[in-house]
Order: sequence, then C-alpha cells, then structure tokens
Amino acid sequence: MDLLWKSVTAILFAFTVQGIQNLARGSPCAEVQVDEPVVVLGSSLNASCRLLDGCPLTEGRSVLVEWHLNGRFLAGLPPLANESGRISRVTVPNFSDPTGSLTCCVRQETGCQIVGGKEIRGGYPPSAPQSLACQTNLTKPFTLTCKWDPVTDTHLPTNYTLHTEIRQSKTETKHRTYLLPDGQHVCIIPRVDFHLFAEMRIQVTAQNALGTASSEPLFLDPMESAKLDPPAVVDVGVEQRRFGCLRLVWRLSEHQLWLLEPLAVEVRFRTQGSDAWATEPRRIPRFSQQEALEQCGLLHATEYEFQMRVRCGQGPWSDWGPSRTGCTLEKAPTGRLNVWLKVLREQSQTHDAVQLFWKPSEQFRANGRNVWYHVYVNGPPGKGRQETVCRVQGLHCQAVLRRGTRRVYITAQNSAGESSPTPVIVYQQRALEPVSDISVSSKDDNSLQVSWTRPLSSVVTGYVMEWGPLLETDPLHLSFSMLGQNKTSAVISAGIEPYKPYWISVYSRYRDGIGYPRSVEAYSRQKAPSVAPSLKVEKIHSTYALLTWQDVPLEHRHGIIQSYTLFCWDEGGRAQVVQVKPTERRVVLGNLSPMSMYKLFIMASTEAGNVNGSILTLNTAKAGAWDDVIIVVPACIVIAFTLMLTAFVCCSRNEGLKMRFWPMIPDPANSSIKTWTQADKVPDYPAFQSVKDIQDPSPVHLSWFSLLDVPEKRSEKGKGPNLDDLWLQDDDPKGLCEPVMGTSDLADTCEPGNESPRETVPYATVVFACPYLSQAQSQSQPSSPVYLRSDSTQPLLGEESPSPKTYQNFHFSGGSGHGVRDQEHVHGQSEGESSAFWEEFPLLSALNLSDAHSHA
Repeated sequence: MDLLWKSVTAILFAFTVQGIQNLARGSPCAEVQVDEPVVVLGSSLNASCRLLDGCPLTEGRSVLVEWHLNGRFLAGLPPLANESGRISRVTVPNFSDPTGSLTCCVRQETGCQIVGGKEIRGGYPPSAPQSLACQTNLTKPFTLTCKWDPVTDTHLPTNYTLHTEIRQSKTETKHRTYLLPDGQHVCIIPRVDFHLFAEMRIQVTAQNALGTASSEPLFLDPMESAKLDPPAVVDVGVEQRRFGCLRLVWRLSEHQLWLLEPLAVEVRFRTQGSDAWATEPRRIPRFSQQEALEQCGLLHATEYEFQMRVRCGQGPWSDWGPSRTGCTLEKAPTGRLNVWLKVLREQSQTHDAVQLFWKPSEQFRANGRNVWYHVYVNGPPGKGRQETVCRVQGLHCQAVLRRGTRRVYITAQNSAGESSPTPVIVYQQRALEPVSDISVSSKDDNSLQVSWTRPLSSVVTGYVMEWGPLLETDPLHLSFSMLGQNKTSAVISAGIEPYKPYWISVYSRYRDGIGYPRSVEAYSRQKAPSVAPSLKVEKIHSTYALLTWQDVPLEHRHGIIQSYTLFCWDEGGRAQVVQVKPTERRVVLGNLSPMSMYKLFIMASTEAGNVNGSILTLNTAKAGAWDDVIIVVPACIVIAFTLMLTAFVCCSRNEGLKMRFWPMIPDPANSSIKTWTQADKVPDYPAFQSVKDIQDPSPVHLSWFSLLDVPEKRSEKGKGPNLDDLWLQDDDPKGLCEPVMGTSDLADTCEPGNESPRETVPYATVVFACPYLSQAQSQSQPSSPVYLRSDSTQPLLGEESPSPKTYQNFHFSGGSGHGVRDQEHVHGQSEGESSAFWEEFPLLSALNLSDAHSHA
C-alpha cells in the first residue's frame, strides 16, 4: 500500500511539473534584445535577457539565467548596480558563424528551460560589381544585353539593380531602373528602352543588409556595341592570268542589309586538309559592303578554304561564317628538288640497279595538283636526245642505269609546264670511309636524336641520313635528309611513334664518291614485349636436353631484345638459370638427372621490361647401354693413352732404367783395358781378403789392362811360356770362343790365323788401394784392395745368354812367381775363398801382372 501511494504521488508531481513547463512555454517569460540582428563576421555582439513578471518558472524562488550560442555555453555578465536580478547580459566577442541562434534559459533541476532567443546572421558588405559590358543584338527582336562579374560571396542575400540614363536632348534625360532577383547578374534591356545611335550611361548597384556598392558607369553607343550576324562567302573564283589569286564574293546577313556604316572584315584561309589558318583583316568603306574581295599570294593550283567575319566600328566581331573552297590557277613548277640516289646492286656486267628518292626543297613550288616527275639521262653529245629512266607521280622510283653513267636529271611537270632540271650525280665509288660510329637516343615519344663521329678523312662534303620503319618494306615509307659537312647530329621527328622499331643509316659524302653506311635500330620509347618465345624440345637425353625457340616477332618486341633467360627447376625445387645472348636461338641444358621431371620457361628482356613464356614440362630418359659405352670407351681410351705414354717414356729412358733395375756387368769389349801395354803390368798386387772388402770401395789408384796388348806372336820353344799356351792348357778350349753378352764375333776370332777384333775383347778393371809396390813393400805396408764394376754401355744381357759362361782360372807359370797362386799363398787365402772370388771374375785369373822393375 505504501508503495502504491508513493507511485501515485510521483506521477502527480510529474504532471504538475510538466504543466508548469508548458505554461512557461506558452506564456511570455523573457524578452531578449540584441544590438543588430545582422553583424559583420568577426565583430562583437551584445545581448540582454529580461525575465517578465508572471513567469511560472520564476515565481517564489531565485533563478539562474544561462546563455547559449548554437548550443555553446556563454558566460553572462554580472548585473549592474541599478538593475534587478531579473536582467541578464552577455557579450559575444567574435561572432564568426554565418548564422547563429542566441538563447536565454533558466536553470532547473531537470535541465535548462529556454525562455527567449534571437536569430543572428553574419556576413560582409557587397563589393562593387566589375567588368560591366553591354552588347546590342541586331537580330530581331533587337535587344541590349548587359553583363558583369558577381561580387564575392557575402554570406548574405545580395540584390543587383541596373540603372540606365539616356540623354534625349540637352535638357531632357530618361532614367530606367531594373531590379534583378537575388544572384542574377545579367540584364536584358528591350529595344523600346534604348536608341541605336544615342549615347547611354549604364551603372549597376549591389546591395545587402550590411551595405551598398555601385560599379563604374559605362558610356556607350548601342550601335557600336552591336554584334552582327556572320557574313556568308557566296563564291570563290579565279581570274585569267592572275596566278596565286582568288576572288571572293560575299554578303551580310539579311537582317543587316540596311547598314550603311563602315565595317571591318576579316578573312581567314587554309589549304585543304590543313589545321593552321592564315588571317588577313580588311576595311570596307561605306556603300561598298557588297563588292568582291581579292586574296592574293596563294600557292598555285592549290585548293583553299575561306571564312569571313565582320564588325561595326569598335564593336565585337561576329561569329565566323560558313566555309567556301576554291582552287588557284596552275603554273609550271619552280625550284629544285632534293634527290638521293642509291646503287642497289650490279644488275649485269653493263648495268646497275639504282633507287632514287626525292622531296621538295624549301624553294620548290609544285604550282599544280597533278604533278609528275621525269627522270632521264642525256643522250650522246651532239644528238640532243634524252633517254627516260622513269616517269612517276610518287616521290621515288627504281630503275636500271648503264654502268659508267655519271649524271641523271629530274624535273617536275604539271599541266602548265615543266620545271628546270635538277642534276643528280651517280657516284662511281660507293664504299669509301664511313662515319666512325653512330648512336641514337630518345628525345621524346615522337622524336629521335641521332649523333655520329665524322670520318678521319678531311674531305667530307656532307652527309645523308635516311630512316624508315622496320615493319614497312615499301620504299614509300623511306625518308632522307641532306646535311652539311659540319653537321654531326640531327633530330628525326617525322612519323616517329613510340614502341615501334626504326632503322637509321648515315652515309658520308665525298667529292668523288660516297661512304659505306652505318646503320642502327632505334625506338623512341621501349616497353616489355607483348609475347614471349615458345620453347621447343629438339632433343632430350638422360642427362641433357636441347631446347630451341623462335625470335619474338618484330611487331611484338616493343624494344631491343637485351637477352633471353632460361629458368629450370627440378622436383626438389633446385633452380638453374641460364642466360643466353640475344642472337642465340638454342641452348643445351646439362647436368640433368635420368628419369626426372623438370619445369622450365624462357624470359625475353628489353631495356624497359621483360615477359615470361609459358611453363614447359619435360621428363628425362632412362640411362641406356649406349650411355655406359659412351662413358666406358672414353675412359678406356684415356687409360690406354696413359699406358702408351708411360711405355714410350720408359723406352726413351732405357739406360736409366737399366741402371736402376739391373746390376751392371762389365763389358770388356768396350773397356779401356785394351789400351794397356806390357810396361803397364804390375809386378805384384795384394790379394783380396774377402768379398766383404769390396762392398763400399774407396779407390785411390786404377790399373787397366787389355788382352789385346798381350804379344800377338807366340814365344819360341824353350823361351818361356806365353799367353796363348796358357789359354790352350784349359780343358775346354772352346771356353773363350763362346759368345759373350750375346755377340758371335768372338767365336769367329778363335779360328787359326784370325785375330780377335779390339772391340770384342772382354775386359776387367782392377782397382788398387795403393800404388804398385814390390812384394816386400807390399808385405810391409799391407792394404785392402778393392775393385769397381765397369762403366761400360754394353747391353746388360743378350738374347742368346743371360750372362757369360763360367771361365776356368789360369795360373801363370814361370817368372818371378808373382802370379795369382803366389799371391793367394802370401795372403794365406783358403782355396775355397779364392775359388769363390775368381768364379765371380773369371777374366782376372788370366792377367799376367809382372813386376815393373824387372823390365826396367
């Protein structure tokens, strides 16, 4: 119950408060006043709010008044001393909004209740209108139209008023005022309010809430400001014998035929198809408006297009009238032609194929529409006959000239006559020194800068530069330019387009010939090719693949190809990049794995970009038997070559190998022992102690003995033993006749009556550690004898026997007893040791060493 009562009380209170508020809104509670409802933007503004008696919001309690401008709180001013608390004041120091809502409200518990307000507008005073001008229209109905530039935005409504003043007499003036709607700045005055030949004063005024401004007055004669209708050219004709002149018949519009004032006429003309107009003004006196005009200084036999316009006094020009065309009379061509003659090839042994190009020079005038060109050569001297080479309407021809022709002539012809001939030299020398080099750079999208270096020769008389599109083969598209000898650069701008290829050649000219051309390909602007080459697999193997492609078509290159790049990657993502020169059209891709899949594509690049081709997939083949053969056969060849080279080296160095791998066996046939004499025999020599004594010999003295030095004749019976008897005492008389070291010469010498050759006698070298001494000396100063192997170059082993046969040791008999046996006995060698020693050196046992002192 308590809750219900509280709810009812709250509802009743709300209705009571709402009623009071509605009563306050419906009844005047406050009065708001401002200095000006329209103020200049940026200026200050003062306002006051006075609460009225009887306002329900203020009865019986104190109030708080607040100010708001466009929803923004403004601090009010404190009340004056003589004012009650029911008046509130506020100052806006800088009013910057074009429109503003200034409100006064009373603060309540639930908010701020608005009790009064004012709408404030901000702006600027108008400026004076500018560029006032009026124009009379003589096309019915006649009107006078005045225009001016509107004032700057004032943020306030601005109205314009046009004032006219016409002086009708010295004492009478007629005034007219025309009020225009807001924003309109054009006023049309009807014909009844002005006179064509009476001066008027015109002025316009702009006005808004902040002020008024007027323009400068304009004084004018309506007729002088009249814009006439465009005139019409009725006919364009020619007069006989008036070359380069045309006669124009014209008239004014039907609405201005009554004009008697002098007029200004302007004629403009251009050749048919040209965009540039040539203008020539004329002054037409009174009563001469319908006379024909003559326009001279035109090209002969040329079609022209004419238009005219007219104005009255200093008034505006009329619009251009409709066009009319006419053609001037023909006249024989005048001036010379620029001609370029090239010898293409040798047609035969007596004729050459030539190509001629020509174009008008700056002084040339065709003077006709249908012009033919006649190229001819003069006949033999004295006959005055001409031989026609070609007759064409174009600017080039190809013909055949007799070899040795020095000069040809070309003339231009039309229906009125023929021009003077232009001589053209046929150079006999056509491969002289060319320009050193040539370079081309892009000046812009439609021009090329060509530069070259003059030849080293100083007799250059000029240059010829020719160019043309590479996509066109018709000679009609070839252009050329004749340049002086001091020129080393030129600009080409005729017919150049971006992304299209052009060829440019420069020839050096000499007094008696022309140089070899230097040519280059050029683009004014490049971009990436529009298509890429298509890869083609020519051959595929287990470890390599041969790929080919065609060049990018010329019309799709859009630039000079710098390189081709081939990209290849396997299933594992390992990539291989191969860059190919732009002139190449094939590549061998190696280092591939058998039975593997590869993906690849080719990229074509220019200076300005590149394009990628489509991806190609290839699978390598399985390695076959031939692959093994290809690998094994070269390896075998290399091994065989190595073995052959080793064998060759070994054979060429056989002596060194023998010294390294086989022991040296002395060869008596090639030893110096054969140079010994009987006087060289030693009386005595010490015996060798053992084999160990000869392992590391240190010889001091050498003794040489040759078997050939033994006396050749046998001693007589009873005179002592000789060497031959000792040899014959051997049980094996054929022992010395066996071939030694593979030779058979020694066996032949054993026959009776034959002497053994000195080259085949065996030898041995005996080395002594001390000089030959007597037996006594030898015994008193014993030393260990040693021996050295021979340094003979005789082959080590022969084919018949690997080593000499064992020889029987011989013992010398008689004499002083200083034989081998005596030495063995002196040194006390055992028989076994002596036998082993002499078996190794059998020839030493035959040496008969006698005392040198006994022969003395």
